[in-house]
Amino acid sequence: MAEFIGQPKDEIDGFNNMGKPISPFRRQAGYAHARQMGLSADHALAAVSGVAEQLERDKPYEAMAAGMKYMDLTGTYRLFAVLLVEPEASNV
Repeated sequence: MAEFIGQPKDEIDGFNNMGKPISPFRRQAGYAHARQMGLSADHALAAVSGVAEQLERDKPYEAMAAGMKYMDLTGTYRLFAVLLVEPEASNV
């Protein structure tokens, strides 16, 4: 949690990212996270696609329903977090 102290608010406020395109990097990170949570490859891909599509439309309740087809509420919120705030890899 402390890693967010001192960062500009817009870099960590995931709710501002709703209604905007979700980058391929974040989608891949979401897929990897879903696989770590125990979803099969097909279910992980379907969950990420469904959730991301609804978040891009600024429809969090529909995104929650899409995620809960494949995981519980906690897992769905974890996927939201990855899709909305996962930091892009630096090109250093």
